[in-house]
Amino acid sequence: MRLRTLFIALLLIAISCSVSSEEETELKTDQGEKVKVGAWYFGGWSFPPDQNGHTFHISPTLVTQFSNREPVWGWREDKQEIMTEQINYAADAGLSFWGFCWYENTLVAQPDLMDNLNIALDMFLQSSNRKRLDFFLLSCHPVSPVNWEKLCNRTIPMFKEENYLTVDGKPIIVFFNADEVIEGMGGIEGTKVALKLYRKKAKAAGVDEILIGARTAPRAALPSYQNKYTACGFDFLTTYQNSDEGRKHPGDNDYANLNAGDRKAWTEIPSNTNLPYIPTMGTGYDMRPWAADHPTIPASDYWYTGATHERIANQLREAIKWTKENKNDVLGNLLIMYAWNENGEGGWLTPTKSEGTARLDAIKKVIKE
Repeated sequence: MRLRTLFIALLLIAISCSVSSEEETELKTDQGEKVKVGAWYFGGWSFPPDQNGHTFHISPTLVTQFSNREPVWGWREDKQEIMTEQINYAADAGLSFWGFCWYENTLVAQPDLMDNLNIALDMFLQSSNRKRLDFFLLSCHPVSPVNWEKLCNRTIPMFKEENYLTVDGKPIIVFFNADEVIEGMGGIEGTKVALKLYRKKAKAAGVDEILIGARTAPRAALPSYQNKYTACGFDFLTTYQNSDEGRKHPGDNDYANLNAGDRKAWTEIPSNTNLPYIPTMGTGYDMRPWAADHPTIPASDYWYTGATHERIANQLREAIKWTKENKNDVLGNLLIMYAWNENGEGGWLTPTKSEGTARLDAIKKVIKE
């Protein structure tokens, strides 16, 4: 996800909204015992290829030295039949939803090119079997007054989709760059105005209430840090993945350390906020193929190895157990896995040519327990 910053041209401003502590309490109510497990979906596999078949994300090192990560349908995901196939794989494994990385590209360089990042979501919405999974949006490009209303106008119609993920009937959306949104909106007061406008426009369009989430990190889990999200009017918190928290040293780290990073996030974030929280768990993290081909990107100096399907299943079992035991802190009994298809970053559930559906078969057993 760090690579998303390469595509972002930032200019941000002041706008926003607020939510009452009464509403926050309501959001923490028990949504039932069943944990709904989903996964993040990254749409970077549909860019036009060069003469060698490569793109920024389908990079030479990924294709040659990390070929074990290649999905059974190949690296590209720009055909409708591939999306249909993916939906079936995910639903058959017991996943309930995908959180799509979504991009409002008005302010970025080459916006038409960057719109390729949203092709997967477009195809999902056109799939005949789309109702097998719910979906929601993870807004990944920061916004400014220039495109804030455009973001509102583009996302609100999707909230009305029959299979858009809701909690208590309220559609959810997460801002990946929440801190940059706050900065760009001029701080807390500006962000309150912006989020208030978002809710007002949603209500005018027939969506009575929406739940707006902020991506945060356990390394910033101090109350003084997390409280700003409450002050801005965000409704809940989550993370994309927790690899930084599990890092023990540069270079190779065992998957067990990533598991520890997950547990750190689960413990520290809810203990330092009064907002509901959606826990996440990792299936791996290893950016070496992209870092090798793009030396200027802000790549990590560490990676994780040893994420077998058995160990992923065991970590999912722990994540579900924690979610159930801490249901009063969790939004809607939701749990998100990193990730469905971050194959370039090293976190995936997609069936691959090297191990078939081993990961999906393993998590299916856990989800059905």
